[in-house]
Amino acid sequence: MTTEPDLPRAAPKARYEEIVRRFRGAVMFHRDFHVIRETLTEGFVDHFAPPWDPPGRAGVEHRFGQAADALTTERVEVLTSVCEGTILAQAIALHLRHTGSFMGLPPTGRQLVIGGSNTFRFEGWRIAEHWGVFDVAKIPDLLAGEPGSTGGWSSMWDRSPAE
Repeated sequence: MTTEPDLPRAAPKARYEEIVRRFRGAVMFHRDFHVIRETLTEGFVDHFAPPWDPPGRAGVEHRFGQAADALTTERVEVLTSVCEGTILAQAIALHLRHTGSFMGLPPTGRQLVIGGSNTFRFEGWRIAEHWGVFDVAKIPDLLAGEPGSTGGWSSMWDRSPAE
């Protein structure tokens, strides 16, 4: 049996933000996946998940485990946070370092910032649903270095001027 985290008696927005901070801190910085069961409902739905990933909490652990093997989270910057009812929406910037193989690119040690947004629906004090949008298409180019370098998306297109 898990107990509700010791959160201050505050407005729902502050409590929701604290639950998300706790999740991110444990999962993204410490690879402490036990918090997944404590912060996500049993029937959790991740609308950001690719169709081949396991559903629910198992899929979350799988994705974060894979990402952590390639990209080390250095900071999560919350740019804005809005709450309406049981919905918390945040625009964020992920500050990452390339520390493992990613899409065939060996670790470069490069730092990168990826912008995006997360929207969470809560049931009680647990996250029941998640929607995410992130600018992941630019990651290969950021890691490849110079535009057109082998391994980046930009290497797929001819950069010569149109005739």
